[in-house]
Amino acid sequence: MRSLLFVLSLICFASQTALSWKKEEFRSCDQTPFCKRARSRAPGACSLIASDVSIADGDLVAKLLPKIANQSDEDQIKPLVLSLSVYADGIVRLRIDEDHTLNPPKKRFRVPDVVVSEFDEKKIWLQKVATETIAGDATPSSVIYVSDGYEAVVRHEPFEVFVREKSGDRRRVVSLNSHGLFDFEQLRKKAEGDNWEEKFRTHTDSRPYAYQGSWS
Repeated sequence: MRSLLFVLSLICFASQTALSWKKEEFRSCDQTPFCKRARSRAPGACSLIASDVSIADGDLVAKLLPKIANQSDEDQIKPLVLSLSVYADGIVRLRIDEDHTLNPPKKRFRVPDVVVSEFDEKKIWLQKVATETIAGDATPSSVIYVSDGYEAVVRHEPFEVFVREKSGDRRRVVSLNSHGLFDFEQLRKKAEGDNWEEKFRTHTDSRPYAYQGSWS
């Protein structure tokens, strides 16, 4: 009897919790511009290619450029910077950001303490980049060491980053932009007539530097 009462109490509590949720206080995808933009992208829509790959401060660094530069919109032709860091135990950290040497309108917010200071001691300082032409690609890809049995590959065109096994069928274990859906909305200065403001209920986001979404 006590067990039955306990179960009934849990059901009542769960029902009250569910009823307390107010759907209208949360935006749906149709009410969220970045969600609609992300869902509307078709596979292969990413127009970026990797260029100028090198080793700097122990990381692989590269520039991401649009295949076709839009000369009518200077903000959209600025290259992005990609950096790939490798740590002990097969850990890889990938970062993509605006090129700060080109003086973007502001610095993008970075979440602090993503990597604790002690973790830097486990960094593997990369010394070289190998090249390999993947079947079907017109340009070589860049390949770096990750750990015994694994390596990371940066495909230049189409742009993709993945980690794979070195031996056997070289199975991919993780990949970024394998379907060509990656997008990175760059910071821009507002020109006359631009309206990036978003409103939901009582909240207003003025978005002074345009949309800032990224997805893959």
